[in-house]
Amino acid sequence: MNRTPCRHLRLDLAAVLPVFVLAWALSACGRQTATRVESDEFCYNEPGGIASLDPAQASYQAAWWAGMQLFNGLVEFDSALHIVPALARTWSVDHSLRRWRFVLRSDVWFHADSCFGERRTRRCTAEDVRYSIERILDARTRSPGLWVFLDRIVGARPYHQATKQGKLDQHCAGIHVLSDTVIEFELTKPFGPFLALLAMPYAWVVPREAVEYYGDRFGAHPVGTGPFRFGWWFVDREMVFERNDHYWRLDENGQRLPYLRHVRIRFIRDQRTEFAEFRRRSFSLLNGLDPAFAAVVLTPDGKLSPVYQKRFRLLAAPALSTEYYGILLDTTLEGAQASPLARSRALRQALNYAIDRERIIRYVLHGTALPARGVLPPSLAEDQQPCYAYDPDRARRLLAEAGYPDGRGLPILRLFLSTASRTLSVAEAVQQQWAEIGVRVELQQVEFPRLLAVVRNGELALWRTSWIADYPDPENFLALFVSSNTAPRGPNTTRYRNRLLDRLYAEATARMADSVQRRYWAQIERIVVGDAPWVFLYHGRIVRLVHPFVEGLTVDPLDRLVLERVRLRLH
Repeated sequence: MNRTPCRHLRLDLAAVLPVFVLAWALSACGRQTATRVESDEFCYNEPGGIASLDPAQASYQAAWWAGMQLFNGLVEFDSALHIVPALARTWSVDHSLRRWRFVLRSDVWFHADSCFGERRTRRCTAEDVRYSIERILDARTRSPGLWVFLDRIVGARPYHQATKQGKLDQHCAGIHVLSDTVIEFELTKPFGPFLALLAMPYAWVVPREAVEYYGDRFGAHPVGTGPFRFGWWFVDREMVFERNDHYWRLDENGQRLPYLRHVRIRFIRDQRTEFAEFRRRSFSLLNGLDPAFAAVVLTPDGKLSPVYQKRFRLLAAPALSTEYYGILLDTTLEGAQASPLARSRALRQALNYAIDRERIIRYVLHGTALPARGVLPPSLAEDQQPCYAYDPDRARRLLAEAGYPDGRGLPILRLFLSTASRTLSVAEAVQQQWAEIGVRVELQQVEFPRLLAVVRNGELALWRTSWIADYPDPENFLALFVSSNTAPRGPNTTRYRNRLLDRLYAEATARMADSVQRRYWAQIERIVVGDAPWVFLYHGRIVRLVHPFVEGLTVDPLDRLVLERVRLRLH
């Protein structure tokens, strides 16, 4: 959707807006009656939509949240972000840090499905683990998770090339199935965070039968081993998962999980409607807050306002995430061929210095974020200094250095962003601040799955997105700037290249976490901040509202949605 730039927005509008929103909310309270919530159904909304439930395509949060209910990997994170067993009972690694062996549980069954024929299901084995990883490496899958394993497992790249050529009668040389319950991975070199890679969605286990039976429709009819099984999906309306009555995990009292009977996901795009439905108890959870509602529901310091304390519970945590505007740097691609951003480091730095992050967080985001000090969230960075403090005079000098004094001669920039109202509110504030130094920008909204696709293809010069950590390690963020991870096969969507950075990254990942590795990460971050392939915005703060009847829901810095232990206590 095209949106005409708003040239007259003032951030102090946020001081007036809550009055109108509050009036609307209170009047709505009198008109609406509570909707009955089923005691065994958890319902939430995904305004940005979901394109696929295939783990091979799970590169964004909405797909990750849904997929967590359907699939398991060998290992996973607990609420404290420690790696714990899942499909694997135990694991071990040899002294070289290159051979990792996993012993699987023998009591895990795939969801009942017609893809298995008359048997309806079968046991999950080590062969399924190998198949699932090889499927990520298979060129025909076109998985954005290819980068995770391509240069880390022995034989992964030759296997990928062989599938490109249609040679499908071989296995990846570094994945060894030793028995139905034992699998071993051989790495090309030591890689400390390898265990965390196996907790990512790309390592979730799927059965070959389902992928071959459903073909291109597997993403719309997934089969896994998770606490819930796929029920139905009405595109743009709702998606429903049903309890997996044969789920392998038990609670502390020996009761089989999950407690819920259904998980329902709605796709209401208008966040005013979403908020109204949450208030009516149609939704068990409200994830994030439109800035207008945040001004009413939260106090200036980000706590639940007194008027709502008896009606809702607030779950909050600092997020391992960074919000940013990405800049395409590869001028051989269509998106950057005419882009002045791709050619001028000074221009990119000017855009960064022209943003008053503190003001945006206070007046637009209402305390639900922290100013970005660099690539890494504060909990992953050491002695992090402000990278681009608000300095409009310096921004103007850099703009002149780039050849555009006071913005003269600089074409109108087009910033692409998703349809989320929070994202738009921030962009309009940035749009105003850039205008103050002479930089004009047009905002264009696109459905998020579509936005993600064109970004990976190198079709856009400037776009908004975020990186939410797959695992709590600086490597997971700094890998976004490594040359070998260039999109579409990897997460380096800006196509940034720096030989020194590549060398430092290789040296850092060859070590386990220690003070030397931390120095490598700090040096890499300084290089990236200086080159400014991103316009750094803020680090997120996870804010969820739930009703008092929701029990067992937790929040952690990875912003996962874990529902297998959730109950709804309505009486």
